[in-house]
Amino acid sequence: MTRIRRSSTVLAAVLGVVLVLTGCSEIPRNSPVQTIALDGGGSDTEGNVQFNLPGPSDGAAPQEIVEGFIGAGIDAQDDYKTAREFLGPQQAGVWNGSTRTLVYDARPSVIAGAKANSYTVQMELVSEIDAAGIMTEMPPHTTRAVDVTLKKVEGQWRISSVPDGIMVDSASLSHVFAPQTLYFYDVSYHYAVPDVRWFPTRTGVAAAMVDALLAGPAPYLENAAVSAFPTGSSLVRPAVPIESQRATIDLTSATFLDSTELTRQQMRQQLELTLGGLGNVRSVAMTDEQSEVKAGPKDAEFVAAEINPSVPDTQVGILDKALYYLKGRSLRLVGGIHDISGYNPQLPAMSPLGNRYAFLNGDRTKLVTVDEDGQDSVVATGNDLVRPSMDAHGWTWTVDNSSPARVLAVPEDPALSGKVRPITAAALAEATVSSLRISRDGSRALIVSTLDGDTSVTISGILRDADGAPRGFAPAKRIYPEVPATQAVWNSDVSIIVSSSSATEKITAQEISLTGTSVNYMPLLGMVGLSAGPGERRPVYAETKEYIYSRVGNSWHVMEEMVRDLSYPG
Repeated sequence: MTRIRRSSTVLAAVLGVVLVLTGCSEIPRNSPVQTIALDGGGSDTEGNVQFNLPGPSDGAAPQEIVEGFIGAGIDAQDDYKTAREFLGPQQAGVWNGSTRTLVYDARPSVIAGAKANSYTVQMELVSEIDAAGIMTEMPPHTTRAVDVTLKKVEGQWRISSVPDGIMVDSASLSHVFAPQTLYFYDVSYHYAVPDVRWFPTRTGVAAAMVDALLAGPAPYLENAAVSAFPTGSSLVRPAVPIESQRATIDLTSATFLDSTELTRQQMRQQLELTLGGLGNVRSVAMTDEQSEVKAGPKDAEFVAAEINPSVPDTQVGILDKALYYLKGRSLRLVGGIHDISGYNPQLPAMSPLGNRYAFLNGDRTKLVTVDEDGQDSVVATGNDLVRPSMDAHGWTWTVDNSSPARVLAVPEDPALSGKVRPITAAALAEATVSSLRISRDGSRALIVSTLDGDTSVTISGILRDADGAPRGFAPAKRIYPEVPATQAVWNSDVSIIVSSSSATEKITAQEISLTGTSVNYMPLLGMVGLSAGPGERRPVYAETKEYIYSRVGNSWHVMEEMVRDLSYPG
């Protein structure tokens, strides 16, 4: 996900994209400003933006050739045809523009190199997109250098050496690339796990999406989200024809070699969920090297996977040392449980399925769970425990911030699954974790941690056994909020909300989507808590020491009910 630094004025400017590439002060800038206009109606028959880009001008200087090549990166049509015009014949034949995309902020500097006819393009990098559409966001002020060499071809300067890939400025990114969501499954195949990728807005995006889907999930979801397609599955040819809103996916026979009716139905559903986001696909047909793969009757074990599964719209909180429900403006005591006041309970959690609860004691040294029968039990101990999170597989999570820190997971039924289980998380061992929340699909952990003064917000896939028992984390995907963060919650399956906490200062929460947008909420004086949950019309709540607030539009509205430590199920 790229950090969004856009406004409505930027959008207007992008529609007549102007790229001005400035060098350092030692290099004169004689080339004219290049204006890139939309071609004709502005888009092709599929709605893709078309650019009318000039190729190299006759007699252009080496630096102008480099600048023109950079500017041509916004046009992906015909396999970056315009960009190739700035390359020498040999380089044009081997250069691959789709290998990577460097997304830069501000204006690159084109600097003369130490060797003759060599230049270095220096830029402040915002993110990098690889050939599979996986975007890696970079820390603020990350710089990158790209070396370019030129030589004369029939009297004209052309690029003879340049790394594969293109360079695109962040303001133009949304007109060059579009986020598309691939879908995999959680280990139970009940939930669709999103994997947001970025693909050029050009003909053939459906094939690019299917290729990426068949290759498997992004690294932060690897072995955490699963695919119905076996390793080695591939398209017969790099094309997915779409006619009358029906996409035909022709796969190699190896794809179906050991398949069952159930796995074929799961494959078809995975394709439908993924390609359905394009807008021009309503159904899919799978073929085995052009032979139709017929759909049989629904297998008894087939489950229609849920996208962005919602949580109940009832929250749990603490009032008078007891658990209370808050639904809208209705507040009532959670019945059927034993007296828990002796724990001085705080920071409760509620299971998204069934009637189970968890909370911490007053000094945050004990994790207490309440089972379906209302029986409370101390299930884990530690120092400075993190607010519990309860997943759809029946596990309750917290972090013990002893040294080293340990992620702890407690099963719903210790008699069957054993007692508290430490989860391998080497990257967090020396850190202090302030927030951990499990996604509604149970496949991802949203974590806020601090190490050596550096606070990070990350999403990591949860590695589980076949029975759903957690055993570790995939490599983390880091997110860079614009606001300080000590807590983070899921707002949907592809968006989160982060904020810090202070009883005396104004706090700004930021909603961040993995599809590349973000919204800063109105600051709230003294914000110490934040709650949100996936689902239609689930309000966002914040709390101070004195009041509870609900978010309406972009404003905070105070509520009469006073309950603290609110949390949606999960």
